[in-house]
Amino acid sequence: MEKIPVRYPIGIQSFEKLRELSYLYVDKTELIYNLVHSSNCVFLSRPRRFGKSLLLSTIQAYFEGKRELFRGLAMERLETEWPVHPVLMLSLATYRADNRGNLEDILDVQFSEWEKLYDVRPETADLSMRFRKIIMAAYERTGQPVVILVDEYDHPLIETMHDEERLEAHRLLLKSVYVNIKDLDRYIRFTMLTGVNRFSKMTIFSGLNNLQDISLNYRYAPICGITESELRDNFRQGIEELARMRRTDPEGAVALLKTNYDGYHFTAECPDIYNPFSVLCAFSEGRIGAYWFQSGTPEFLVRHIRAGNNFLPDMFDETVEERTLSSNDLFKAKPTALLYQTGYLTIKGYEEPERYRLGIPNLEVRKGLFEDLASIYFEKDYEAIYNYVYDVRKLLEERRVDEAMERLRTFMAGIPYEFAENAVELHYENNLFIIFVLVGVDARPKWHTSQGRIDLLLRMRNYIYVIELKRDGTPEEALEQIREKDYSRQFMGDPRPVVELGVTFSTKTRNITAWKFG
Repeated sequence: MEKIPVRYPIGIQSFEKLRELSYLYVDKTELIYNLVHSSNCVFLSRPRRFGKSLLLSTIQAYFEGKRELFRGLAMERLETEWPVHPVLMLSLATYRADNRGNLEDILDVQFSEWEKLYDVRPETADLSMRFRKIIMAAYERTGQPVVILVDEYDHPLIETMHDEERLEAHRLLLKSVYVNIKDLDRYIRFTMLTGVNRFSKMTIFSGLNNLQDISLNYRYAPICGITESELRDNFRQGIEELARMRRTDPEGAVALLKTNYDGYHFTAECPDIYNPFSVLCAFSEGRIGAYWFQSGTPEFLVRHIRAGNNFLPDMFDETVEERTLSSNDLFKAKPTALLYQTGYLTIKGYEEPERYRLGIPNLEVRKGLFEDLASIYFEKDYEAIYNYVYDVRKLLEERRVDEAMERLRTFMAGIPYEFAENAVELHYENNLFIIFVLVGVDARPKWHTSQGRIDLLLRMRNYIYVIELKRDGTPEEALEQIREKDYSRQFMGDPRPVVELGVTFSTKTRNITAWKFG
């Protein structure tokens, strides 16, 4: 009997449409039930394309009493009453910074629809007062407390982060609207806001002090994204098809998905979370691709990294306090929190009290991020960069280390440094680091071992390279450190030979000076 093709909900943000058209749905409704029955006003931060919009749409359908949509899901057995509430669902994802009146227009259009629905005659143009009257009218007309859902609440702020005047205007407007949620608490059953950043330092939530941030709450860690068990339980057909396309077995297909899309952690106790958008695209197309990264990398983030003049290896392996993860100042030079909240860093470890070690989640993010960093740091088109990288990769795959390093040295000599001003050495160290990451098919900076951290681990098709980088030292010193720390021991069970490579970099010549391998 021929299998019925699975319908993967790529880009489907409507729970109602997803269920009516029989798209695949990973059941999150038990978590939703627990959330709406234990909290009144919540905020959830997750990276883009992690299912925040679908989550809110599911909550909307629940509070609108659409019981038939939940047939066969956990919510069907958990909920017995199904009361119907008026739901005010607002999405700010359509905001675009190139349209100066857009935020006010978005609010005006949505408020006008609600005013017609609940028979409200606006007596003022003030958006805050209009929202206040809408909430009260919805309660009075239906006799039920109101549910307020705001999707991508921070999108207008992110879009205008480099225009301080417009950013401040948007902040004040949104603050004036959101303050009604606290003031009218007796009329409201449940409120949820989602976004990428909390913006606590911008005081947008200063009037909303009853807001509970569940972004780091272990109970709701898997409420967006796909866990390992959910992957295996819901995507068996997709796993089998991907395995056939890649000429491997189902476990080999899962391993590919894990390397490329897994590795997100949103709390200290969080299970491994797969990127849902990339997983769905991989199953739909039957191949591994950079789907999440290609769907829209914010250029401001990459430029913000370079402008900070930070040492990249430290930035992508950093230990921070919990408060750094849950708040962000857009104008801080060091963008660690922004990288975490946008999904380019994730929690890799936890240390008491409340300190988190951050790192890059997976291969898709690492490869895509460093490709973008290369274009900005090297001021070259990535196609030209790729030609150099491809040559070096091929040489390393053939263990022609001397030729590969000479090729790298030639490339480094052609990189401009005038704009780096007083951070020339740091700039070149970062350039070298970026190149090595791009060269490795599976490159892991600051790889942790029981004896210390390997500067760079390259897992290639034919060889594993353990690389130690030294500034103004000797390659012998670098190689000796690898051997003293016994970095290669953990790869003894791997059939690929290990190449230990010590590389030195000169702050005077701003280039690779020597190397030694064995």
